[in-house]
Amino acid sequence: MNYIPNIITGLRILLIPIFALFLSNNYYMVALCLFLVMGISDALDGIIARYLKCESIIGSYLDAIADKIMINTSFYFLCLMNILPFYIFYIVLLRDLIILMGIAIRYNSEDKVMMSPIFLSKLNTFLQITLVIFCMLFLNNIVNLTYIQDIINAVILTTIFSAIEYIYNYRKNNNYKNIRYTP
Repeated sequence: MNYIPNIITGLRILLIPIFALFLSNNYYMVALCLFLVMGISDALDGIIARYLKCESIIGSYLDAIADKIMINTSFYFLCLMNILPFYIFYIVLLRDLIILMGIAIRYNSEDKVMMSPIFLSKLNTFLQITLVIFCMLFLNNIVNLTYIQDIINAVILTTIFSAIEYIYNYRKNNNYKNIRYTP
């Protein structure tokens, strides 16, 4: 039973290229359904891991990486389709690279610890998933883009502030020392 959350995360990773294939070939309803499954699985794997008390270090890293791949792939394709502006993709990608570098540093350190996302990061992921769903609903002619700029602005703000908080936490937790140069 301990492996169920990791299987769910692994399946989410396997669904990403299938989602991208359907999205890029204009099968928007199928792509929307796949993205909804991936979004639900993102919440489900964590809930199951906590319920079964089988949270693991590898699972926490795998979940974070799966989130980054899922969101960045979605944003990239939506930018290519001119639904989203490319600057949002670059901002989110930069933040995710910062987080992935932190994951790599932490994983290669002597004391391996569980990844525990900050609240602002969870809010950011929720807003990013909401933005992708909103765009997918637009592609399926279910909504118009009236409020998309508000969602984009919320994503940008939470992306930037969570990146700053992660950098602060990395510096604090890794005890980086300020180097002073004396003339």
